[in-house]
Amino acid sequence: MAMPIQPTPILRGDDAIQFFKMVERDLKTPAKYVKTPKIENARKLVKEYKGYGKYDRLDS
Repeated sequence: MAMPIQPTPILRGDDAIQFFKMVERDLKTPAKYVKTPKIENARKLVKEYKGYGKYDRLDS
């Protein structure tokens, strides 16, 4: 039997202030770039399979 879904917690008092400060601080920090070295391999494979049916429409 499935467990019931718990309601979303509501932050109050010090917890709410601490969470708000954390969000404000993190908004000022830029996100880090994550390299995806396998994307070039994926594009190469798509180009190799082009012309074999379901991959015909992949032009990028």
